[in-house]
Amino acid sequence: MTSFVQSLTIDKMKKPIELLAPAGDMEALISAISSGANAVYLGVEDFNARKRAKNFTLETVKDAINLCHAHGVKSYITLNTALFDKELPLALDTAVALWNMGVDGFIIADLGLAYLIKGKYPQIEIHASTQCTVHNLDGANFLADKLGFSRVVLARELDRNNIKYISQNASAETEMFVHGAHCMSVSGQCLLSYAMGGRSGNRGECAQPCRLPYQIGSKGGYPLSLKDMSLAGHITEIYNSGVSSLKIEGRMKNKDYVGGTVAVWRELLDSKRNATKREFETLSALFSRQGFTDGYYMSQIDKNMLGVRTDENKAQSLESKAQENFVLEKPAINMSARLIIGENASLTVSIGNKTATAIGDVVESAKTAPMSKEDISVSLSKLGNTPFSLGTLDIEMSEGIMIRKSSLNALRREAIDKLLNPNTPVEKREYGGQSVKAPKKIKTALFSSEGQIPSNRDYFDIVFLYLDRVKEKTKANGICMPPVIFDSQWVEIEAMLKYAKEIGIEYALITNVGQIERVKGYDFKLVFDYRLNVFNGPCVEFLINQGCENIILSPELTLAQARDYKGYSLVAYGKIPVMTTHKCVIKDTVGCESCKTYIKDRQGAKMYAEGIYGHLNVIYNSVPIYMADKGESIKDYSQHFIFIDEDKKECEGIIEAYKKREAPRGAFRRIK
Repeated sequence: MTSFVQSLTIDKMKKPIELLAPAGDMEALISAISSGANAVYLGVEDFNARKRAKNFTLETVKDAINLCHAHGVKSYITLNTALFDKELPLALDTAVALWNMGVDGFIIADLGLAYLIKGKYPQIEIHASTQCTVHNLDGANFLADKLGFSRVVLARELDRNNIKYISQNASAETEMFVHGAHCMSVSGQCLLSYAMGGRSGNRGECAQPCRLPYQIGSKGGYPLSLKDMSLAGHITEIYNSGVSSLKIEGRMKNKDYVGGTVAVWRELLDSKRNATKREFETLSALFSRQGFTDGYYMSQIDKNMLGVRTDENKAQSLESKAQENFVLEKPAINMSARLIIGENASLTVSIGNKTATAIGDVVESAKTAPMSKEDISVSLSKLGNTPFSLGTLDIEMSEGIMIRKSSLNALRREAIDKLLNPNTPVEKREYGGQSVKAPKKIKTALFSSEGQIPSNRDYFDIVFLYLDRVKEKTKANGICMPPVIFDSQWVEIEAMLKYAKEIGIEYALITNVGQIERVKGYDFKLVFDYRLNVFNGPCVEFLINQGCENIILSPELTLAQARDYKGYSLVAYGKIPVMTTHKCVIKDTVGCESCKTYIKDRQGAKMYAEGIYGHLNVIYNSVPIYMADKGESIKDYSQHFIFIDEDKKECEGIIEAYKKREAPRGAFRRIK
């Protein structure tokens, strides 16, 4: 692995590492700033992945942004949910309004929204959310080069060598999670909450069913609940990794957690040292699930990563509540006014290395009562509604001047606004929707194994098998790429791609943006999978522009939401993946003999789980989508089938049922 680690880029090493803190409300924001965060991330109204947090409104967020900038702290807004077409106009307007308020950038998950923002407003800074599922350098560079992301949030599953390699070689900055809650599933690839109760994690509504008990074989417990991450024991290594920003998770957490956690991390970063046992105890007391894990970072992926929130943990957190309120003193700004007869009035305000100047009306000679320096000082010193106090005030003025107090007040407001908001304003542009050309209709199917592919496979135009399961004389004509590929795996993956091409495979099912450019190099015809979270027209247009035969739309779309995308593919049959995990659930519970098992929930529903390339686990929904008898409603779309735990005879029967449009047997789901 270390052989591909290259030297640090000079630009990245010049910038100090940013400590990025969560802020679910104003109290948490104040605690983050007062405890030493360099930047905060916060959500506004509906378009963020923590809808259950208090969040900010467009009316209250301006004060939050100003408070950050007054203290030299950057503010990033999370617009990190998948968006339906009807939501895009408001999302765009929200982004414009926030940019014009002075926000430093946006954390975005939806490729369609990123495509729209950078197409209409190239000066707006965007960061790729962890929901974009970036596990390799190709993914980071694709998002930077094709969509203009200036920063990429790396997947939590990466180990230290892969983090270092991406960070030192990517064309964008990198951000990594260093403390807080762990999702069991790879981010952006979890549909468990949606499948179980209709609450979509991709849309900020996750109900956290991974924290519930499940049974695997004869073993019960919490096999999907991970401990919180803490990498506080690896500061010295992270410091030299090339990562630009260290992120603390927790927009649902209170001010005590945010302030306490930030304070510990601030001390460690300033001291450039790893946490002591006592500091880990402090962090654990603030919040933990039976301690912390660094399993992914250290490549020690085992059952020791599992944990739940115990009564003891909860009691510990109550005892550790801060006894003091987090208070911010108003920082002092310096003012310098120039009021010379015949010239435009000017006011320069400064704090630290930041300066802003406002130009006002022409200063005139007084006809009666001239203004005194004291009069001017009173007007310019009115900072009550700002986040500042007054430091020094220098006034250079002519004798016997006249300037209206309203002009002085306007001059003061403009100068302070410029100091707080360095962004060049953008004008709102109407979004009239996206019109995409319908592709040729096709039928495709993914089979888990060669032995499942039936004699009536000609029902499908393309039959996919996982890349590592394709052999000579296969009935498949397509490969399905593994949904997670680390940079350390590319040598093996490329050998398999070469072999697949040699035995006549024509098509590749792309499951991550980090595969597109590399797989193109082998001259496969591409189909883009629903794993790319295709929810809207701009996303479809962007992906079509990358060169593909078809796109499988997100299974979270209803038929009404997909109506403008005739010809594109719907999942017409099959158990959709509800989790993709880097930690092997199967190994921890039933062992590696068969590399498959069933996971039973509290209602007795059984979810099939299988191991795939790279020791990943894919967990599938307990019931399949079934639309055979609703053929008329999906006849204008391409159709994709998923065969996972069905045997060959069952696969043949399902195909015949779709030919005859037969009613379902047993439990099933519909595309609504």
